Amino acid sequence: MGSNLIFLFEQSTDFFCLLNRDGAFIQANVAFRRILGYTEDELKDSKAIDFFHPADLKRQDDLLRNLSVENNVTGHESRIKAKNGRYYNIRWSIFLNADDNLIYATGVNLTTNFISAGDDDVAGNIQHIIQSFNEGFFIIDSKWRVISFNPAFQAITNLKAEQLVDLNFSQINNLGLTDTVLAEFETAFNGSMSSQLQYFNEQLKRWLRVNIYPYKGEIAVFIRDITAIKTQRLILALEKNVLELNASSSYTLSQTVAELLKGIEEIYPDMICSVLEIDEAHGKVYHLAAPHLPAEYCMAIDGSAIGPRAGSCGTAAYHRSQVIVSDIETDPLWADYKQFALPHQLRACWSTPVISSNSAQVLATFAVYYNQKREPKGDELRMIERTTNILRVLIENKRNQDHVKDQTKRLQEIASISSHEIRRPVATILGLVNLFDRNTLDNPMNKEIINHIDATAKELDEVIHTIVEKTVYLKGE
Repeated sequence: MGSNLIFLFEQSTDFFCLLNRDGAFIQANVAFRRILGYTEDELKDSKAIDFFHPADLKRQDDLLRNLSVENNVTGHESRIKAKNGRYYNIRWSIFLNADDNLIYATGVNLTTNFISAGDDDVAGNIQHIIQSFNEGFFIIDSKWRVISFNPAFQAITNLKAEQLVDLNFSQINNLGLTDTVLAEFETAFNGSMSSQLQYFNEQLKRWLRVNIYPYKGEIAVFIRDITAIKTQRLILALEKNVLELNASSSYTLSQTVAELLKGIEEIYPDMICSVLEIDEAHGKVYHLAAPHLPAEYCMAIDGSAIGPRAGSCGTAAYHRSQVIVSDIETDPLWADYKQFALPHQLRACWSTPVISSNSAQVLATFAVYYNQKREPKGDELRMIERTTNILRVLIENKRNQDHVKDQTKRLQEIASISSHEIRRPVATILGLVNLFDRNTLDNPMNKEIINHIDATAKELDEVIHTIVEKTVYLKGE
């Protein structure tokens, strides 16, 4: 670096940073270190992403991808965390130099500095706090134009700052605004009443909570992604409902599991779920429930053998471990089955075995299909784990119920044998004993009586043997 450039680098009030291709700091100028409070040693080998506000991380990933294509990005705004925990809003110009494969970044500090407690400084404090929010914040005027916003709102919309300024709020497609949401804003303008609402953003597949505060012809809005909280509540409600259905004698296991899968598909609209039961004796799989899988596909899969290359479910059952297939068309595990899936636009399938509580056997597999190639996200993996646990409870509970019913039936059979089958030969023997001529032992009738007693005793022995067999079975169970 030439001496003039070194002078500019060190004396400029703007931020100058030099990073490697992985985004790790090589050098940062005095302004960067002084304002943010870091030493050269603290920055050395640290990654820039570690200093970004959590709400801006996705935008930084997008930035790095764009940088690989365009080599030059200007006007990118992000919040950088200072050593004291304060966030500074910085507008960056970033250049990827293909010659040395290094990233050169210059940044303008947009955050108002404040020292005293005057009115201007209070406004600066408020501005700084708003800029640091995880929660999106914006203001629209009476013509529905966006006149102010913070980086978190920009991250939600995935638009550049210059695109948002004066943009008509109702035309921001990424917000997935519904007629109900827009009606709430209309009411706020007309009635000057604050309100709160929640809605599902179909564009981003996220739940958003919106707080609306009208003031002097403008509306200030806080918008927050509540997908994680909302999903947890919906899953808890679904699990409670399914366990209640499981306790009802009017629902079969198949019906209960179908209700569980339909509930999951409502919470995660892109998912298509199924549960395959394992025929342990023959090593095959059969659909227990698959509310929205094509019937033709289910028929083709039913009776498939488990094995090391048996699609997602057959392989998961064989290895007793989760199998993630992100591309059915190319994955070797689906070589013998993709002809059944692809005509129905089934492109990805993740399968998890449902293993008994004592780890003795695989009870079933829980599969999630998608119409596009994709890998699971963290929240989806957590949902799959919870669902697998619920399925274990449902299946084992049903099997226990069936076992109790079978034992009850066998006990009833034993009781029936005891009361009827034993009583008859015993009564016969008692009657024959009474007919025995004890005074004249050589009476020819005595011989016939003894023969009858012998035959009846053998009959009684067979009945007792049957009871013993059933009792042994019960003990074994």
